[in-house]
Amino acid sequence: MDRTKDRPRPHKVCLLLAVLDLIRAGTLKENRILFNESLRQAFTKRFERLKQDNDRDNPEFPYFYLRSSGFWHHKPVAGKEEEYERRVRDHKAPGPRSTPQLINYAWLDTPLFNLFRDPAMQPQIEAALFANLQDRRKHFSHWADSIGKSERTIKSYAGALNNTLPKLLQSEGALIESFFDVGSVEQYQQLSKHIENQPAFQVKDDTGHGMYSAALRLYGQFLKDATDYELTNDLADLDNDKTLSETERSTLRTTRLGHGKFREGLVGYWRGCAITQYPDVRLLIASHIKPWREADNKERLDPYNGLLLVPNLDKVFDRQLISFDRGGRILISSHLEDPGKLGIHKDMVVKLDDSHQQYLNHHREHFREKQAGRT
Repeated sequence: MDRTKDRPRPHKVCLLLAVLDLIRAGTLKENRILFNESLRQAFTKRFERLKQDNDRDNPEFPYFYLRSSGFWHHKPVAGKEEEYERRVRDHKAPGPRSTPQLINYAWLDTPLFNLFRDPAMQPQIEAALFANLQDRRKHFSHWADSIGKSERTIKSYAGALNNTLPKLLQSEGALIESFFDVGSVEQYQQLSKHIENQPAFQVKDDTGHGMYSAALRLYGQFLKDATDYELTNDLADLDNDKTLSETERSTLRTTRLGHGKFREGLVGYWRGCAITQYPDVRLLIASHIKPWREADNKERLDPYNGLLLVPNLDKVFDRQLISFDRGGRILISSHLEDPGKLGIHKDMVVKLDDSHQQYLNHHREHFREKQAGRT
């Protein structure tokens, strides 16, 4: 993704979500993704929800630049191959009108397209795409501040992770724009080991009195805190637990895997508390709208079946003491004592997508039952 402005731009994610939406709607049945009005409209619908600041609605850019991902491919228009190769070489996307004149269609790697078509996989794909929208640099700064690092130290470490260290890796042929693009502990460990063995890094680190190695170590600690690093160990424990039947083990594995993906999807989608916009996601809870015990496996992983909430709101939402109408306005139960002391007030609003409504219909039914004293 484009992170040149210190935050991930949503364009590539929005285009892939648009493809997913067209497949769900039955509009896209073959692995031939045309740059047409249907795709542009689907992109805009997603983009309006995820854009920030001065982001511009230009789907032609991700349609062209996604080719660098390795799974998105182009079929140039006959006779336009030379112009296409020139634009690829010059890293220059065509405009919205000239894109369909240059590119006949795009297509995904066949196994990936088949996953996009699988209804059981679609919520997981959506969650994975939303997870890319996390502003990892901002999250790192919040985390480092919370453990007592000074503002000056955080700024120095962030600069090293974003600029100096990636450039050292690039000189060795490892193509990484920023360490903040590294979201897994395993990838971090591989890259940090590679860079620490370089003489150029050792010289720079000595000159900087160990600042660069300290920045690397701190980022590794951050990733362990920010990601579900215990997941692998938990799964290994399940596999080694001889007291479990295969059915029980399979169910627990699915539950353990699903919760991590579900939370990642909500963090990417909401990027803070869905109601208050409080930004520190470490303190937020991934709350199912339709409860886990009442949802099927697809619903349990669907990012639209969730809100990312500060703990007090999560607790009252989970107990159906608050809910939301179709417009996203809060509904407060008469059974909730002194909501103001919990920071809850009647002007609270959550920005909903159409896909949230089926789950909120279910939640409101429970809310009304509890309000009427039937539960």
